[in-house]
Amino acid sequence: MKHVISWLDTKCSHCIKCLKSCPTDAISIVNEQVIIDESKCIHCDVCIQCCPSRVLKVQSAHMNETLQCHEYNVALIPTSLLSDMKSYDDFQEICQAILKLGFDEVQHYSDIEGFLYKKAIQESHEKPGIWLTSFCPTINLLIEKNYPTLLDQVLPYDYPVEIAARRIRERLKDVDVGIYSLCECVGKMTLAKEPFGNENSAIDYAMTISHIFPKINKLKDHQKYPIKMNRYGVKSNVEDLFGNRSLSVVRVEGLNQTKSLLELIEFDRIQHVDLVAMYACYQGCIGGYYLWSNPFEGCYNIESMMDEYTSDNIQLDEENYRIDRQLDRQEMKSMKERMTWFAKVNDILETLPQYDCGACGFANCRSLAQSVVDGKVDIQICRVRKQGDKK
Repeated sequence: MKHVISWLDTKCSHCIKCLKSCPTDAISIVNEQVIIDESKCIHCDVCIQCCPSRVLKVQSAHMNETLQCHEYNVALIPTSLLSDMKSYDDFQEICQAILKLGFDEVQHYSDIEGFLYKKAIQESHEKPGIWLTSFCPTINLLIEKNYPTLLDQVLPYDYPVEIAARRIRERLKDVDVGIYSLCECVGKMTLAKEPFGNENSAIDYAMTISHIFPKINKLKDHQKYPIKMNRYGVKSNVEDLFGNRSLSVVRVEGLNQTKSLLELIEFDRIQHVDLVAMYACYQGCIGGYYLWSNPFEGCYNIESMMDEYTSDNIQLDEENYRIDRQLDRQEMKSMKERMTWFAKVNDILETLPQYDCGACGFANCRSLAQSVVDGKVDIQICRVRKQGDKK
């Protein structure tokens, strides 16, 4: 996969806000260059939101260049788009405006989300232990990279948008079809072939929904696209609406809260829970960075239209939604190698002041120690340590 978040150094003030905000310590500043470690990055877009100079960017597919490449084009819209609408009529009018951009069809995947929502609750009740579910690529990357011991507890479901794309390809198998995913967050954008090179995806192109908003807002009129959304699929996108405690379901939003809960689960500190539903964004997917409204109003908007979600429930065969989750790591170290590496990191850490000041260009002293052990930087970049040596 290509680099997801890029740094444009033209106006960077080196304020280190990106470095301090990153939840996985994936960012460092070396020789006045912002470096993003892809082995740690979980594509959460927190650094992008925190950057006052707007020099951290995510690439998006160019619709004008790609629509001509296929004889039939389909736009896959996120269910969370509903949160930006004041009424269901508004939603259908926006869908019609999206069609006018040059698409032949506008599709949703709330019915697939609804099926997997109900399947997750049912399956977690039937199996012993605590099960985890998230259709957020950022959360799944967080588990894979920081909590790999919990990977077997993640329900093995594919992303609804990927399932939807495969179903479209099967339906239009004799047609040269281009499938566009209109995304509310960076994490979901990484699932597509373009612009990030995820060749295993059934989705051709990913674009931010906010990128096309000015265009569709101009094209919007009173024409409505006949689209129906699934009630359970809509509920699965909103933290407040996902299950309830009577179903032994715990919902958690935000990366800090999610990390805290995962640590409790890792150490077997959570009891009487069957299922944990996790969201990287506030209030769930409706908190996506590329939506133009806000999740406070968004939750109200979605609940106020609940009677309008009339799409039928569907049934999927297991081969259509189950996947085999594997650790996606460039280098799998043995336990002995990992323990040796940790020991070296701890030895270096003992020689550092452990102020976590960020003056060296790393988020904390442990991140610096790890980079020293990996041979990426010299320990002398620690300014506090250097001042101590002078004395």
